[in-house]
Amino acid sequence: MEIVDYLRLLAAVSVVAFHYLYNGIHNGKVDSIDHEPIAAVAQYGYLGVNFFFMISGYVIFASARGKTAKQFAVGRALRLYPAFWVALIITTVFTLFLGGDMMTVNLPQFLANLTIVPKLLDQPLVDGVYWTLLYEVQFYFLVFLLILFRQGKRLEILMPAWAILMFYLTMAAPDMTSSAPYLGGYFIWFAGGAIIASIVDSGWSAYKVVGLLAAYLPISHFELTLLSGLKTLIFVILLVTLSPAVRRLRLPGSQTAGALTYPLYLLHAHIGYMLLDRFATEENKWFVYPLILTFVVALAYGLHQVVEKNPTSRRFWAWLFANTLGRFVGLLQRIVDLVLPAEAMAPPHASERPGRDGGGSAPPVPAPSSEALTTARSEAPSAASARVPAAPEGS
Repeated sequence: MEIVDYLRLLAAVSVVAFHYLYNGIHNGKVDSIDHEPIAAVAQYGYLGVNFFFMISGYVIFASARGKTAKQFAVGRALRLYPAFWVALIITTVFTLFLGGDMMTVNLPQFLANLTIVPKLLDQPLVDGVYWTLLYEVQFYFLVFLLILFRQGKRLEILMPAWAILMFYLTMAAPDMTSSAPYLGGYFIWFAGGAIIASIVDSGWSAYKVVGLLAAYLPISHFELTLLSGLKTLIFVILLVTLSPAVRRLRLPGSQTAGALTYPLYLLHAHIGYMLLDRFATEENKWFVYPLILTFVVALAYGLHQVVEKNPTSRRFWAWLFANTLGRFVGLLQRIVDLVLPAEAMAPPHASERPGRDGGGSAPPVPAPSSEALTTARSEAPSAASARVPAAPEGS
């Protein structure tokens, strides 16, 4: 669905606007210029984060269908880590030269950030936007566990149940939703996106309607405000994809728009802050802004071409992850297969198998080998995935 790539780019643009026009100045990382009246609008750009999480739930529901645990884990690692590692190195180099006192990097911090989840190792983020990747990894891990334990075919049932559980806890025990993963907060957006994807896949049902309402009501805060209205708009925009005409749209540049979103997210924030703080003044900022944006977009495009799209690079990373992470997950799968009863491991009946896959995944017929997966991924265009920017806190 090419419209999804456009929506992903829309979310990215809103986040870049939030960081460059509001947040960088607000948090003191850019002190050479002041806010303009446009900051009153740009301050809501952080909602692009919520949109990205919802798109991630939408896309992962489709791309997880018919996948083995090994295929899913290797595919997510291929999508997240190579571009992230190179972007981390680029941002660190910029920080060493231009970071000053506000943005610094040391060796333990850099090494911990290579994991994508440095806060679990008690190290700060190299770039504040990386905090959202922890949510992505947690969501991927949840879906991975479901697939590992042969529950991937039940995502259509489990995602509304998850949303209903989070809604109940939000009402009954709100402190619990913020103290433990998977119980509320940003995860409601993942569940909402997955439920919409399941409606696209197999149509409406009363159960899905209840699940979708359970995902929507907590984020609306049960009030009519500008913020709740903007969050409602995010739901409405993604619901538009329920229209077959919208799903059939062929949009110019959609593949490039989707491909650039993740590299742009990884590179734009701190590099942009450093360049704005060094070169922008009140007198020249409206000349410097487009120059910096052009530079960052070009940097993101180069990262995509060299790391994500280049066939040699893709083959290398596919081989590496298939022979490390893939082997480990294969071992886990064999252990699970020994423990689970045979009926739990049985594939879905032919009548239950989806006739199409909205996320480019293979149908649930006998799974290809890791070698076949490696070849396929090295030849195919970049897989769609949620590329998340940062929200106000800490970025």
